[in-house]
Amino acid sequence: MRKIIITCLMAAMLFVGNVYAADTPLIKIDEAVSNHEEYIDLSDNQLTSEELVKTMTEYFGTYPNAGLINCGFQAYDEDKNGLYDVIVPEYRYSEQMSRIINRQNDRAEDKIIAQTSTLSAEDKVKYVYTYFCTHFTYDDDLNYDLKHLYEENSGTCASFSVAFKNIMDKLDIPCKIVISDDMTHEWNQVFINNEWRNIDITEGIRLYGTGYAGAVWRAYLTSEN
Repeated sequence: MRKIIITCLMAAMLFVGNVYAADTPLIKIDEAVSNHEEYIDLSDNQLTSEELVKTMTEYFGTYPNAGLINCGFQAYDEDKNGLYDVIVPEYRYSEQMSRIINRQNDRAEDKIIAQTSTLSAEDKVKYVYTYFCTHFTYDDDLNYDLKHLYEENSGTCASFSVAFKNIMDKLDIPCKIVISDDMTHEWNQVFINNEWRNIDITEGIRLYGTGYAGAVWRAYLTSEN
């Protein structure tokens, strides 16, 4: 039985190209993490080492439950065919504590949403973007989980993007997470006024920190260009 140990945040710097299209294993991984399963069976979606790293990098960058496990994980090739079919996650908290954390995260998001009840869809997006840029700072220690984001008011492009999408989903505003081709940065797109527009909260926080009036809007609802 072969074993590999990968650190996803380091792996994100190693692979260049589009994110591996792995919807089915991503969903399966997230269901297993949500249920606090000891082993994640990928026998129906066996992955090469490169596919595995890209899949897990995308998982850590786009799924809220990813904050419940460590970036380092073990993967096994149980049938010895050169493909990985079992992942052994390392949980950061007990199953009960994980559920408590998810509820706390929901409450934090709901408090933000409560301030938007009378606003139009576009103004809701603007309010949430402004809230993130003025209430959070970038975490140089790269804590990517939502628990850290809401407790310490700091996070990374991953936690900003995931949290922003969670809130947009609750507001029924179409929103996506975009990962750069080199997989080292991510941001959001929202569908407003019949088109997809980019919102980069990480850049917005940096611009807000410059103190220049209006600078923060340079990362808000930008075009593809």
